[in-house]
Amino acid sequence: MPVVMTIHGGGWIEGTKEASILGALPYLQMGFAVVNVEYRLAKVSPAPAAVEDCLCALHWIGRNAQKYHFDLSKVIVTGDSAGGHLALTTTMIPFSAGFENECAADDDDGNHKGPWTDSRPKVAAVINWYGITDVADILQGPRIRSYAVTWLGSVPNREDLARRLSPLTYVRAGLPPVLTIHGDADRIVPYSHAIRLHDALNKAGVHNQLLTIPGGDHGDFTADQQVVAFEAIRQFLAELGITAVAKQ
Repeated sequence: MPVVMTIHGGGWIEGTKEASILGALPYLQMGFAVVNVEYRLAKVSPAPAAVEDCLCALHWIGRNAQKYHFDLSKVIVTGDSAGGHLALTTTMIPFSAGFENECAADDDDGNHKGPWTDSRPKVAAVINWYGITDVADILQGPRIRSYAVTWLGSVPNREDLARRLSPLTYVRAGLPPVLTIHGDADRIVPYSHAIRLHDALNKAGVHNQLLTIPGGDHGDFTADQQVVAFEAIRQFLAELGITAVAKQ
């Protein structure tokens, strides 16, 4: 069956997978297996721990595909706010960036005698709910946000690390399709982050869509707007052949 990896939000400083479990219901209705990810928050370990943990969770999906009957050709990743950022980084960051080195030994399942085989599957699509796409933009300057300052903490070379943790840094041809959902009145993650990602993906020739929620604040969407968003998700995934054709 297709599998969706869901990542909770909370500015990398709060939130739990348990509190976000109801967000998995629409995907269960669409026939997905759901992998609900927990990751280290800033109070436990600052950046880049959250990014590392989510990358390792994707490796876990690859290692456990046979056990749980995952279709590795139909893996999607989704999240909201910081979870949207992590969904993007999980999909876009290449192995050469060095953020998934902690996963390598786990992939061997305790057998380290032969060459290492990377278990990370290729992601088929990303559903990005108002995620941060430029960490440096909210680390300082007019759009500074306290959650970003807390997440980076006092780690060395904060500005360089922020760039390395930004999805916009990794936009290139050949990435999986991306659907971004963002309110144009968002006061926590600037709507400009969605626009910049959309424009950059278009320039790189990556199939993507930006669904703007008029007047929407940070996830504070009306019931009707939520329905519109999930109808767009269903259609997007159906057009990619990941799910059955969406009902008209």
